[in-house]
Amino acid sequence: MNKKQLIKALSSYQLWLIVGLIIIILIGVGAAYIMLKQSQSSSIPSSTQTTSSSVSTTNSPQYSFLVFTQKGIAEIINPSSTTPFQGYTHSINISTNVPQQVYWWVEYPFENAAQSRYYLIPVNNGTVYAIDANSLKIVKEFNFGNSIGFIGVAYSPSQQLVAVADGPSGILALINVSSLNVLWEQHFVSPVNGRTYYPCDVRWSPDGNYLIVPMRFNNSVDLIALNGSLIKVLPTAAGSQPYMVSPNMQGTMVAVEYVGNNSVGFYSLPSLKLLGILQMPNGTIPQRGVFTPNGDYYLEAPSNANQVFVISTSTFQIVKTIDLPTFSVKGLADIELMPGGQYAYVVIHGNVQSGGIIALISVSSLTVSSYVPLSTAPAVIIPVQNQVATYLVDNVLLPPVTGLHC
Repeated sequence: MNKKQLIKALSSYQLWLIVGLIIIILIGVGAAYIMLKQSQSSSIPSSTQTTSSSVSTTNSPQYSFLVFTQKGIAEIINPSSTTPFQGYTHSINISTNVPQQVYWWVEYPFENAAQSRYYLIPVNNGTVYAIDANSLKIVKEFNFGNSIGFIGVAYSPSQQLVAVADGPSGILALINVSSLNVLWEQHFVSPVNGRTYYPCDVRWSPDGNYLIVPMRFNNSVDLIALNGSLIKVLPTAAGSQPYMVSPNMQGTMVAVEYVGNNSVGFYSLPSLKLLGILQMPNGTIPQRGVFTPNGDYYLEAPSNANQVFVISTSTFQIVKTIDLPTFSVKGLADIELMPGGQYAYVVIHGNVQSGGIIALISVSSLTVSSYVPLSTAPAVIIPVQNQVATYLVDNVLLPPVTGLHC
């Protein structure tokens, strides 16, 4: 090969070498681009992942409990936490006759957690305290009676009005929550002997247009308009003693607990026509119940057994019994729906020595989902949003200290 041919061959080789390098570089860039796209795609959560996380969150309670105990301690309980007790402060002695068992309740619309500026807290001597929701300080005191017995308050669907029923005094009252003014107050007593008709309970119709009140010693259930006038009276059997009432969410049915004959009656609303009646089994005494949101079942909590009876609203028969945690002090104090209606919460007051229990029942499975034992007797239970609970824990309540919250 002469010099000229050698130079030509080298030039051709250099050209192919350059072309090869360019091809290698292009292949490398392309591969890197593909890998980068795959990496970006894998780092973006898929819709399935997002949905799964959302469902998981939804399946656990999104609310905490503001608990006022019989010893006057206000505390936050988070039922979905491994350390449910979050903080406490002394508020007001709820029970004036500790350790005697007492009964009182606060009822909120199940669609939303407590949203009012004030919590109205009944005390078992006829007193109702208005407590500021941000500071948990008492700002006003209402006196509706002076005897020990059933007392409670029920917030309207809008949470702008509160109905108060005090059994021993026979008083039913309506309070404007914003102004804390009593709009009206009525005394339900016998014109013959002056004996109280004993309004044990009060519940709002789901549309907020009237009140449903059992008059225990008058053996009647009354529908009362928002101006205090009587709409309709359901006379019940002599000695039946209608004790508690609960309407369904559809506003078409109301259940009435009778302690005089240990039965639960179901009536249409607003006509109060009898639909069915159930005799409680094994000597259990009905006290408080709540309809499931779809209205298919009624969950009855007796006052002398740690069980919840599931009653079908089509047959008015017990279709299931839910056993609650074994507890030395038998009997349930209250059962209400958590906001959103996924859970019902059952309150066992117990007593100040043994403590109490809050149990969550899954409405979909009708089984106990979880429960929180308390070191002392709970009196009033208010579901609050977790944001509200966090605010109170961070700004109002003291951290948990062993022994101080009992």
